[in-house]
Amino acid sequence: MRPGVLEIEGPLGSLPGHSHHSVQVAVAHQGTFVIEDLQGRQRRTNAAIVPADQSHAFSAAGAWGVVAHVEPESSLGAELIELVDDPSHARAWDHAGQTLTKGHSAYVEGRLRSPGNTSHPLHPGVAAARTRLQTELDSRPIRLRDLAASVHLSESRLSHLFAQDLGITFRAYVRWLRLLRATAAVAQGRTLTDAAHLAGFTDSSHLTRTCRRTFGGPPTAFSTIRWEILPT
Repeated sequence: MRPGVLEIEGPLGSLPGHSHHSVQVAVAHQGTFVIEDLQGRQRRTNAAIVPADQSHAFSAAGAWGVVAHVEPESSLGAELIELVDDPSHARAWDHAGQTLTKGHSAYVEGRLRSPGNTSHPLHPGVAAARTRLQTELDSRPIRLRDLAASVHLSESRLSHLFAQDLGITFRAYVRWLRLLRATAAVAQGRTLTDAAHLAGFTDSSHLTRTCRRTFGGPPTAFSTIRWEILPT
């Protein structure tokens, strides 16, 4: 898990019709799966991209691979959405998955790249803002105007630099940081209440709502996963 991207590797399993705010990428390294849209149209495939907020069902008995959730407001999310020519049609989801896995720059050596271009140095203001976010995330509400003032930039300038350097909007970045911190806490054995407070959520219900909206399920749905929290 990293800001803007959650990747889960293992048995792909099956899920009834559901939707979530993330862009979903499913790639079967072994076997195939069936993806079904809201109209009941099905495609058997080994790769698919489902745009954010589109209802879909997933049947993948015996398949093994990776399911990724990508922040739709990130540059990577926008790039993936552009590959889908009809956001509500299973045929288009299948076609987009094939395009992605056959040489697209967003998919390298079996993994999605990060939203931002981290090979280039960050603007000093963004680097300073990220450092402050890491220390202040659980202590108080994070407001862009306050953070911008603390690193001597205008609110609009810092907002632009976040999207440019990190490939994700400021608001979405903060949400993912909170989810990262909460997930790490749960992985270490903390209760949902403790994890929520540690990550700056109001309570466990707030954490659950955010997790369900972003990934389509509550934090308890990921309780058996061995997490790898990558540097932010």
